[in-house]
Amino acid sequence: RVTRCRFPQRSGLVADRAATEQVRAALRAGAPDGAVVAGSGTLNDITRYATHLESVDYVSVPTAASMDGYASSVAAMQFDGLKVTFPAHAPIGIFADLRVLAAAPAEMTSWGLGDLLGKVTARFDWVLSEAVTGEAYCPAVADRVAGPLERCAQEPDRLLAADEDGISTLIAGLVESGIAMAMVGSSRPASGAEHHFSHFWDLLAYRGLRPHAPHGLQVAHATAAVMRLQRAALADLDGGLRRPPGQRSADEDPWLGDLAVGAQVDAVRREKAERWEACAARWPPPAPALADARRHLESVTDAFPRVSAALRALGVPATGPDPAAPAGFHLDPPTLRATVRFANRMRSRFTVLDLLDSQGRIDRVADDLTTPRR
Repeated sequence: RVTRCRFPQRSGLVADRAATEQVRAALRAGAPDGAVVAGSGTLNDITRYATHLESVDYVSVPTAASMDGYASSVAAMQFDGLKVTFPAHAPIGIFADLRVLAAAPAEMTSWGLGDLLGKVTARFDWVLSEAVTGEAYCPAVADRVAGPLERCAQEPDRLLAADEDGISTLIAGLVESGIAMAMVGSSRPASGAEHHFSHFWDLLAYRGLRPHAPHGLQVAHATAAVMRLQRAALADLDGGLRRPPGQRSADEDPWLGDLAVGAQVDAVRREKAERWEACAARWPPPAPALADARRHLESVTDAFPRVSAALRALGVPATGPDPAAPAGFHLDPPTLRATVRFANRMRSRFTVLDLLDSQGRIDRVADDLTTPRR
């Protein structure tokens, strides 16, 4: 016996409290042995979180290679406009029909490729955090993500042409990314500053300050921008690092205050301040450790040219969101600058944005990123 739970929206569904409660109510009413979710990103996040709360196993049937969360053990939810990642559970099985995935709208496949390409900057941030804050880093987990990323970066045209072999490579990479997240119990292997950019834009869209855009599209544009920031940050490791000052609260900047996220931002600020305090005993990181980290980070940046070429196949400028672009994904210079300046307030996770902020360079790189390139 099968009980069906359908959402009326054909588009615009959000993984929020209301959607979660609708699925939870259906699970409680039907008392099922298990659940099957057929759909892409939002439906999987809702189901993963709802079944976790109700202690029900579920199976995922992806209908598009559009995101990396099919195998994840965390759920990306949007509560009160803020993207929040909650512990959940991974599916007990994933069944993806390549004919269905290849028949999905081409733009959804491009979103999945954009999401996967963003793992290169996420890896940079993870390596950086290990060097600066002592966060645990697992090369084996990181490699599970890097391998599929490299293969997909080398053949974007094949993926976008809905070739089934190419789609197979892409969905395998997206599933591996989710497995990597499940292995470490967080989204760290797959999410860094590029996702913080996307979360910031989601918040602006929720507040009506910009149009909503698909997650993978946002991550693709953010990845191009963050690669530029990460190249700039490598120079900071050459001369050593100074003790970072405390971060500003939301009240000190009217731009963030207008978004009514003061409590959220201050909670992140406090957590980051506690992390810096915990690093005090080992600060500054010894020069040999920073030199090793720099070599590791440079090896990560070796993939940047291939990722940039793949992003161009998606229509993403090498510079990231371009204020001078006549059409397409567009952010005006003040919004793009605010993104660079404040996206690190969306999460407590350490990224290149925090390094640049701690070294007093965030305003300079924000100016550089928002200067149109001819």
